[in-house]
Amino acid sequence: MYDRLQLTNMLRSEVERIPETGLPLEVFPARIQELVLNLARYENFNVEYTASILLSAVATAIGNSCRIRIKGEWRTSPSIYMMLVGRPGLGKTPPLGFLYKLIREHDDRMYEMYNEEWNAYEKSLASSGNRRGGEAEECTLLRKPQLVTTVISDFTPEAMMSIHQHNPRGIALVIDEIRTLFNSVKRYNNRNNLIEDLLTAYSGQPLKVIRKSEARPILIKNPCINIIGSVQTNLLPEIFRAEYMANGLLDRFLFVYPKDRRISGWKRDDGTIARPDLVGQWQEVLDRIVNLPYPAGVVLNMADDAEAYFYNWYNGIIEEVNAIEDDAEVESRKMKLNGNAARLSLVFQVLKWATDGGGMQCVDLESVQAAIRMIGYYEETYRRIQELIVANNIGESKEAWLSLLGNTFTAGDAIVVGKRVELSRRSVYYALKQLCCQPNPLLEKIDHGTYRKLCPSKPAAPCTIALLDGETGGAGYQSAKVQCANDENPRGHE
Repeated sequence: MYDRLQLTNMLRSEVERIPETGLPLEVFPARIQELVLNLARYENFNVEYTASILLSAVATAIGNSCRIRIKGEWRTSPSIYMMLVGRPGLGKTPPLGFLYKLIREHDDRMYEMYNEEWNAYEKSLASSGNRRGGEAEECTLLRKPQLVTTVISDFTPEAMMSIHQHNPRGIALVIDEIRTLFNSVKRYNNRNNLIEDLLTAYSGQPLKVIRKSEARPILIKNPCINIIGSVQTNLLPEIFRAEYMANGLLDRFLFVYPKDRRISGWKRDDGTIARPDLVGQWQEVLDRIVNLPYPAGVVLNMADDAEAYFYNWYNGIIEEVNAIEDDAEVESRKMKLNGNAARLSLVFQVLKWATDGGGMQCVDLESVQAAIRMIGYYEETYRRIQELIVANNIGESKEAWLSLLGNTFTAGDAIVVGKRVELSRRSVYYALKQLCCQPNPLLEKIDHGTYRKLCPSKPAAPCTIALLDGETGGAGYQSAKVQCANDENPRGHE
């Protein structure tokens, strides 16, 4: 039986055509649905970005105050790595600023407290020069104040570790342009372990830094790092580089890429309807979560029916992977979905509790189902991003790639040739699938891991010209990249 708020949310979602986006907004608590819809109406926020950023902000607020037991001794905090993808002007930054503003304001208060403690500390040090004996020794034993903060945006890897050490509850890397996070690997290339640290933190393993430059070693037993940032669609190739695909960092990310790429027009408020207190609605929920006690954190188990549902879902993924004979065709990303699903289950359970819709004794079935629905949404957006990247590669790289392959070839052949024209293994597999399944397929899968061109290569390379959808303007066109590749291997790949 639906209550009044739930029915109102359902009607508003239908009017705003939310179901067409693929976002399962209905899995959120009713009060959170109302907040998301209000932000879309009164602030012109994109619903898909807003709902996802909200999950990230809640995960940050929870930190290490709550953890979930996934299986046996495998416990995890709600660390979520998230990337917002979209064209310029689509509205990635405004909801990010709004939903993290309260956490930043909490940081501001902690900074003011730190300044007061630092001033008192300096006064005590200054006065110690006029003291003798035991009084001076007592003053020198004063503890140096440390800044406790949660949100950081511009940092070095060493600073990130130090900040997390002083805030063991958890930190969030909130980066407007997430490319800067990846580019920082180049900036501090000599001793930069940022990617390794983020991989370690995601897995819940202790972070340890022992360097001569550090006065004391840094040890973070239970890291909890949330990451969220945005990237424009035309800059995706800079993110999906071979090294980041190979080390598995991108497999940990949840991607938000709205189906509707239209920028909503601004609407004037005629004043006939009272504007809701959006900040107050959000603050009431977030304050309750931020006040969860730490370090007396709790570990929540899944309820029996929730655990059974979770295991059945993940066992289905395992069966799909076990059915793949060629190891090269296994997507490592699929095997990371259980971690993200468990983290989101915990976030949904805490959200229910914060909105008076559930308890904190365990993670219930409804929260697990909500998390798995959201994982399905994020994997669909990831698939569309991969299709976009592959489509953008249809040009010189794809032309060269196909021209170097024989009329019949294996997936292994395609991967080897792909490396020569700067196509990653994953891009090759997406390309093979796309070229076999498009309305006018250019390839046919004739056996397991074996493909055949439906328009065999000829001197004029009609297969590759078809890929370009007629953009070249002539059947005799062949790019410099193809000519260079053909010069290296005039007889084709064998």
